[in-house]
Parts: sequence; structure tokens; C-alpha cells
Amino acid sequence: MEAEPARAQAPATLTWTSDVSRDRNRTRQALAQLLDRGLLATPVSSTGVRDVIERSWRRCISDEVPVSAHPIPYQEASDLQPRLRAAAAPVLDRLRDHLSNVRVAMFLSDKHGRIIMRRVSEPAQRAALDNAQAAEGFDFSEDTIGTNGLGSVARERMPILVHGTEHYNEILEVFTCAGTPIFEPFTRQLLGTFALACFADDASPLMCAMATDVGRQIEGNLTAMLGAHERTLIQCYLLATRSDHEPVIVVTERTAFANTAGLSYVSPETHAVLWTHLAEAGLRQGRHRRPVQLPAGWCDAVVEYVGGAGPADSAYCIRLLGAPGAAREPVRRTTRPEPSRLHWQPGIDTQLDGAIRFGECLAVDGAPGTGKLTAATAALTRVTGHLPQVVDLSCTDDLSPLGGQSSRGVVLRHLQDASPRTVNQIKAAIGEATVRVAVTADLGTASEHVRALVAQVCTIVRLPSLCELHEQVPRLVSDMLRELPMPRATGFSSEALQLLMRWSWPGNMAELRHTVLQVARRAAGRLAGPADLPVRMQQLPPREFGLIESAERALIVTALRQANGNRTKAADTLGIGRTTLYRKLRAYGISPGRLPPR
Repeated sequence: MEAEPARAQAPATLTWTSDVSRDRNRTRQALAQLLDRGLLATPVSSTGVRDVIERSWRRCISDEVPVSAHPIPYQEASDLQPRLRAAAAPVLDRLRDHLSNVRVAMFLSDKHGRIIMRRVSEPAQRAALDNAQAAEGFDFSEDTIGTNGLGSVARERMPILVHGTEHYNEILEVFTCAGTPIFEPFTRQLLGTFALACFADDASPLMCAMATDVGRQIEGNLTAMLGAHERTLIQCYLLATRSDHEPVIVVTERTAFANTAGLSYVSPETHAVLWTHLAEAGLRQGRHRRPVQLPAGWCDAVVEYVGGAGPADSAYCIRLLGAPGAAREPVRRTTRPEPSRLHWQPGIDTQLDGAIRFGECLAVDGAPGTGKLTAATAALTRVTGHLPQVVDLSCTDDLSPLGGQSSRGVVLRHLQDASPRTVNQIKAAIGEATVRVAVTADLGTASEHVRALVAQVCTIVRLPSLCELHEQVPRLVSDMLRELPMPRATGFSSEALQLLMRWSWPGNMAELRHTVLQVARRAAGRLAGPADLPVRMQQLPPREFGLIESAERALIVTALRQANGNRTKAADTLGIGRTTLYRKLRAYGISPGRLPPR
């Protein structure tokens, strides 16, 4: 018996006959009518297509997406979403082996719909997909190419099948695509989408189930890729949010997330203040009941420290409590002082107000740039109702304004620069003055006769240097930013605020105000980041160390040498937390791998 001649084996197909595939013209006509009549003239659910497809069409028409072939934005995809690509690659490769004889292509996109991975083996299908620009690097977001199994899935955040003429753009109507979203494990943030695509005539109802299963496999790989530290952190967060309804915030050096009750607390300012405060607290593993610092003040909390290999791996899960004195109301993102305030710090405002209210001669003390003249001027303006006259003692010794009859007060500025003879005249003039008087001085650099004068006739209110109040920097930046005219930066990122909090501020408030103005102009219309800061602030400031700091630095270096550079052992030897040690290493410019010579 003669054997039958061998037949060329054609690629297997998946046959599916549905209402949609039987009447492609009706679907295309429904889209044409919607385009022709307009969105307002066509009632919802009157097009005769599925609701999810109609919603997508209406979004496309609203965004004026072209319905025919047009250039699609392209970006090299090799560096996009490396973690998602790594999780998806083994799944797609395994599926390609199983479907080697089936004309089906696989696509992976980022959360916006840009294709970052494609698997297709059948030559005719590859050519058709290339012609439709369905390849790695091309933007298949819904507002670029219209309804499709990648971009529309990202918008709807659920699995979708788009069959033939249900595609908004006509260059895709020869295909059927089944897509599913891919979410970040635990947090459920959208990372990207996966889709199966084939010619419309080869479509199968199994495509949706297959695509969804592949998506879950990719999410499983993402979970497996999480280290023990990340899993511990997320478990701490889930346990904290499950136990009660208090605000819960999780912060790492670079990120922050919260439950619904904690969302109003999350801002760049809150993250910068919380992270800096907790990183300096030296907490060890476990839960700690302690007050935490927020931009608007202190709040009682339960803090769970989740340690890691270094500062970038450390994290804190914070549950804000409703104990007496805690901030029950959501913390405002910025806390702007009332216009009548004499100083942005409540304690100093009270001191200034008391001196003025009792008619005392006010002496405002502080280093250069701390805002002495501003505070003295505001105090006299409150009591007299007029801006005071300013006498600069560094360039004049004319004290005649003290004997005038004006309703304005007088500010004697730079008292530390006055000569001994002028100081004696000031003492007598203040005693006989017919106007309100305030003086400003840097008593830390003043001579003995100036300090004696101030102690004898004045009520002293000292303004702190900004380096003493680094935790207030985010609040001050927000206040200053709000006072600037548009256009300006929309805000400062947490990373930028952390750098500002670590700066030594030799110029105090004046330097901060100048920096905010400079950065706000350069970053107009966007969030200012670390790269927008002056170069000198993008790294820790070089400075001379005092005796105590020098001794501490030497002890840290010795401990690191004894521990052969092991920072954990060095921290235990010093009796401090690892996070505290990391902060001090940065502050003192110590690298465990390059210790200074003995």
C-alpha cells in the first residue's frame, strides 16, 4: 500500500465564532455613527457594543485620538521597567514554547501602555504587527492608539478582550487582543499590562483566561523577587492597618505610603521630617510607643522599626494614636503663621509679645541672618501701628530719633558694632527716650560693654540659628514658597528637603530665603528636586569639626577599624543604632572602605 504524500504542516489556529466576529461591519458602523453624531448627541449604551468598549471609544473621541494610521511615539524599551521584564521573561518564554504551533503573539507593557516586550514567532503575524507599529518601544496607550488590549486595560484596570473592529484605530482591526493588568504585590499599584494577540479570524474565547493566568504568574514572580525585608515591611503595614482604623504611614528613605486614614498626612514635608526624626532616633527592632514629629507638631504613635542592610533598606511603620494631645485632625501640609505673628516659632512669638505688651525695651539677639531686624520691626509696628525708623549703628552714631516726638518707634540696629562712647550715650538716651525702642545685636560676638548695656536696660529675646531647628526647614520652605509670586516651583521633593535639613545654614534664615527664591525660579511649574539645589547643598557641607565632634569622629573611626569595616559591629561597640551610625558616617564624611590614616 502506497503511503500518502507528506503534507506541509500549517500553523494551528484557535477558531472562535461570536456575535462580534459575525458582524464586524455593524461594530465599525457603530463607531462611525458615534464619531459623526458626537458624544453628547449619542446616549450612553445606545451604540450596540459592550459597555467597556463604548467607554473606551468615548474617551478616545474626547482625547481626539486619530482613527487611522499615524506616527506613534517611540522610546527605546530595553531600560524600561527592568524588574517587570525580569519577572515576565521566564513566563513568556515558557508560554512561547507551549504555543510554538499557534499563531499568537505576546505583549508586555508598562503602566502607561508602552510596549516593553514582545514575543512572536510566526513570520506573517510578525510582519502584520510591525506594520501596525505593535512592537517594543511603541506607545500603545489608549490616548495614542485608541482602544486596544494594553492601553485600555491600563485605563480600566481589569481584563479586557478587544475583538477586531472593536479596536478604535482601523490599523488594529485585523487583530483580536486579550489583556490583563499586572499589579505590584501587596500594594496593588499598577505596574503594567500583558496581552495575547492574534488575527481576528484565529481568536478563541480561551484567550482571556490564558492572558489572566499569565498575568497572575508574572505577579507571582514579582512576589518571589521581593526580599525578606520587603515582605516583612509589607506584613508590618498590613498588620497595622488591620488592627484598627488609626492613620498608618510607612516611610523609607525614598518612599512613603499610607492607608486611607493616613493619606492626609503624606506629603514631601511629612516624609522628610518623619524620616529624619526616626533615622536619628536610633530605634532597634520591634515596636516602640513614642511621640513622632510631624510638620505641625508632635503626635503619639506606635513605631515599628524594620531593619535592613543599610539606611536605604531601613523602614518605619508608624501608627498615629488618638491619645490626649495627639493630632486627631489631619495634619495640614503646610502650617502658615497668622499674619499677626511676630515670629514663626510660637515660643519666641510669646516672648516678643510679652516684652512689647509691658512696654519694655526689647533686645533681639541672634547670629547674622536669623531675622532680628524683621522681628524687632514687627514688634514695634504692632504697638505703634507704624513702621519704625531704623538707625544702623555700624555706620552712624546719630541718636536724635530717640528724642523725637514721632509716633513711630526706633530700632537701633547692629548694637554690637557701636563704640564704647556710643554705648554709653545709648544707655542714657534709652532712659530718656520719648519713643518706643528696640535694639538688635549678636551678643555672641559683642563686647563686654554692649552685653552689660543690654542686660541692664533691655528684655532679651534670642532668635535661634537655623541649624538648631533643622526639623522646621520643610515648614519654613513651604511658607516661603507660598509667599512668592507665580510662576514658581510647585513644591520641594522629600529628597530635596532632606538635603536642606542636613545643611548647616551659616547664613541662617536669610540664606534659606535666598535659596528658596533661587530654586523656585529655576524649577518654575514643577516639583524641585535635589538637582535644583545649589551645588554646595547637593552633598553634605564641608565644615570644621569642634572638639566634641572631632572626638566622636575619632571614636567612630576606631570602632570601624576594630570591626574591620563592619558597620553593624561598630554600631554595637559604640552603643548606638545602625541608622544613627550611618547618619554620623555621612555627617563626618567617613567611608568604611577608605578609613583615614592612623
